[in-house]
Amino acid sequence: MSSIVDQLVTYRSALAEATDRGDQAVARKIEQQIKELQDFQVRHPEETEAPTPFEVFCDLNPSDVNCLVYDD
Repeated sequence: MSSIVDQLVTYRSALAEATDRGDQAVARKIEQQIKELQDFQVRHPEETEAPTPFEVFCDLNPSDVNCLVYDD
């Protein structure tokens, strides 16, 4: 599993490639992923392993139906 720092480096590299290609839609998506991962890192400074995109989504949207946890 990669670290958050490694994941950010990967995203930034992909952003540079998308920008060079002129692919604005992909660049915007990657920019959003970078922002969300940085927000996650600020809220969870103790975390070093990169979360999955779903974990980041649920961290940002805890009340989403796909993120609710039910106790039996």
